[in-house]
Amino acid sequence: MSQSRWFALALTLLAALVAACGGGDQARQQATATGQPGPQSATLETVTVGYIPILIYAPFFVGIERGYFREQGLELDLQALAGGADMLTQTAAGNFDVGAGGIGSAYFNLAARARALGQKQAIKIVAPLHAERPPLTTPLVVSKKAYDEGRITRIADLRGKKVAINAFGAATEYWLERALNAGGLTSRDVEVVAIPFQNVAQALDSGAIAGAMLGEPFASLGVRQGQVHVLHNSFLDGDQPTAVYYNAAWAEKHPRLAQGFMVAYLKAVRDLESGGWSDPAILAIISKYTNVPVATIQAAARPYGEPDGTVNVTSLENQQKFFKEQGRLTYDQPLDIASLIDPSYAREAVKTLGPFRRG
Repeated sequence: MSQSRWFALALTLLAALVAACGGGDQARQQATATGQPGPQSATLETVTVGYIPILIYAPFFVGIERGYFREQGLELDLQALAGGADMLTQTAAGNFDVGAGGIGSAYFNLAARARALGQKQAIKIVAPLHAERPPLTTPLVVSKKAYDEGRITRIADLRGKKVAINAFGAATEYWLERALNAGGLTSRDVEVVAIPFQNVAQALDSGAIAGAMLGEPFASLGVRQGQVHVLHNSFLDGDQPTAVYYNAAWAEKHPRLAQGFMVAYLKAVRDLESGGWSDPAILAIISKYTNVPVATIQAAARPYGEPDGTVNVTSLENQQKFFKEQGRLTYDQPLDIASLIDPSYAREAVKTLGPFRRG
């Protein structure tokens, strides 16, 4: 693929991300999703779902278009956030029945506050949204110039230098720790700074930073432009930075809807994990809901789903420990992560769907 085409793909994806996550306000774009023909709307129960129109939310889109939610008597009222920061608070407040997004320092602090006040948890984690597997969608990269000149050829060479992430308190901060650990370092051995993904290649090329966590397609674009060298892209395997979570009061009041949502969600996850990411029909669905061209989706490293909806508790425990060490958490006594997860919906869904077999 030509450099100009890669640049166009990157700009297209960036525009989609800005539309999904940009802006300082909390405005939301409402879209009622009906999917394929099914029962009349009068027979369907509406479930309000918060999302951001990017690739990791693909199971929602596939489940809608293939009629899986309608099979369960559900009609999803999709609420596209202007930014990801409100997902937890909107779900906790009951504005969303279902939310999905990052499990970072904000979630841990929210759960700890409920514990401190002796309150029920407003949110229950019920399934992963996506997992990271090599080749990672956000590798550790360095300047191509510095690599070729022999100045930075291994992770240990980053000691004492500036290394960038896109935001503090988010999954990329933990990813950087894991990447540095692979070379015998920790985040305390480098100077961590925050730089948007789209500015990383230039910052590396100019020497403003020595390394960075760089998400796709910007990592591949930087390589093709001769500015970036991927130093490590296999430091994670199975870690889950995001989750699907229910408003606890809604789930308790509407157990049938909560269970039906999980059946439809995992059915869509299984479609994606059975060759769906190379299926033109599914790629067209994802493109429809994200406004990202199919060619861009095909070029980017894809997220992975968990067909049985099993949450990686150890991954979340490790993230809690890390954010505590970084001073991002407002509490001292660690949370019992397993107690924040309700695996019953996924377990029942697997009974309904049967064993998963990859296509």
